[in-house]
Amino acid sequence: MSELVVLALKFAFLALLWLFVLFACNVIRTDLFGRRVSAAAVASEVPPTQLKSRRARRADRKMPTTLRITRGAQTGLTMPLGDSLRIGRSNDCQLILDDDYVSTRHARIVRGDNGYLVEDLGSTNGTYLNDARVTTATPFGLSDTLRIGRTTMIVEK
Repeated sequence: MSELVVLALKFAFLALLWLFVLFACNVIRTDLFGRRVSAAAVASEVPPTQLKSRRARRADRKMPTTLRITRGAQTGLTMPLGDSLRIGRSNDCQLILDDDYVSTRHARIVRGDNGYLVEDLGSTNGTYLNDARVTTATPFGLSDTLRIGRTTMIVEK
């Protein structure tokens, strides 16, 4: 085998090695900081508000309005619920939890017709509602506790 072919194989191997290193660094960066999401993509996840009937407005008065952290690194923090609330470690989440057991985009709380629903967004360690793992969008109310990683939360009026 000529020296020129060996040199070309060395450079090809070196290029493949660098591609692998760059790919691995990108995966680590995405896991730590999350993907960049445009404002248009975030806005499309929020359902459009509709005109509410008198019965719907009366039901709104009975619904919880805030989410309070009762145990974890951010104990005492309260967040307004609104129509949608994403929970995770990513900067594009409304509630950012500083917890090693929380995924980048861990869970989402959305407002349904009859109250709030919590859904797991494919997290590694799971989302628990009253110590039961959430696998589908599950309704929850004032007496329920939500656990994500080491953080426990309740909803309040």
